[in-house]
Amino acid sequence: MSIGEKIKNLRIALGLSQHELAVELEISLKSIYRYESDNSRPESYVLAKLAVYFDVSADYLLGISAYNEQLEEVRNKLLPDGGLNPLYIHYRKCKEEYALDENAIYYWIEADDDRIGGQTQWVGWTDESRDIEIRELRPVIPQKAIEFCSKIYGKPMVLNSREDASTFIIFGGAAIVRKDICEKYLPWFLKYYSSNSEE
Repeated sequence: MSIGEKIKNLRIALGLSQHELAVELEISLKSIYRYESDNSRPESYVLAKLAVYFDVSADYLLGISAYNEQLEEVRNKLLPDGGLNPLYIHYRKCKEEYALDENAIYYWIEADDDRIGGQTQWVGWTDESRDIEIRELRPVIPQKAIEFCSKIYGKPMVLNSREDASTFIIFGGAAIVRKDICEKYLPWFLKYYSSNSEE
């Protein structure tokens, strides 16, 4: 059974339309159609969202574990009380039900399959030739960053706790993160970034 057939069967098992699933996962309806018709394979971050939402393993979606066993698990875990996977619920809370600390410093960070980064500021050059800049994360006004990010990339997660940071590591995307949380749980975002000025 293909990955597209599995996604379709899991969706139907939960009584969702393609549109409803697209809304829940915050991806396009066209993407759901392509996945289910096997015209496209989900990227790893979408695969993670699908696995968490349906509460199945990525191994199952990729064809490594038994279909009936996983489908039964989905029915037992998600259908009786109409609930969703707790991790996915927390992910949505980080986008919808967050609080901002007025006294804290926040950064705008981003993570996808290929890179990590964020909104940065110039701090110097790597050498005297001045070919490669050194940049670091710069503080942002969180509410303005959320508004701006929402217009460009979609609503970001807001990270104010260890649990928020752990959820971000799984889902990726854009996030507005409190400086102390970034330092403690996402320190790799604080390393200097280098870029060739000619690029």
